[in-house]
Amino acid sequence: MYNPLVLFTKPLLTTLLNSGYSIFVRQSYLPGIEPGDNNTKEAFLITPYMDIGEANLHFQAIRFDKRKYIYQAHRQEEMDKLFIAASQPPGYKVFAAWLKEEHWAPSEELGHKLKRYISIHTNWRPNHTVDVELFFKYGELFLSLRYGQEELKVPLHQIIAG
Repeated sequence: MYNPLVLFTKPLLTTLLNSGYSIFVRQSYLPGIEPGDNNTKEAFLITPYMDIGEANLHFQAIRFDKRKYIYQAHRQEEMDKLFIAASQPPGYKVFAAWLKEEHWAPSEELGHKLKRYISIHTNWRPNHTVDVELFFKYGELFLSLRYGQEELKVPLHQIIAG
């Protein structure tokens, strides 16, 4: 599975806390488990927030995820658990809602899938430039596709699935 995210680590958590993030939403993250990986029981995604309202909207958007949780920095017992998660305990992979590359560009394989998606779902001409940007919304990766004045926002998993 395509996974452009960084692992959630203790140094990253410390940096986020020092930058003013105080609320962290945890959710299941299936792309975090590589096919054939028999050592990972579960993978999670941690999304940091400064605003409790945004965190609550995210939490509501994932209301059916049985592993969802909100950690709050002012509760020491929750920070202790978050630091345990950031240590990458055996059997788990915990990712941050943070891209590995500062300037993301689609891989060649993803580029082919994008062209196919665009040809099937739009009337955009292939000889014109389509600007592509990767972004998060409530813990899900989306692609923003811009062609002139038109814009589509498509979940990344739809592009990958073909």
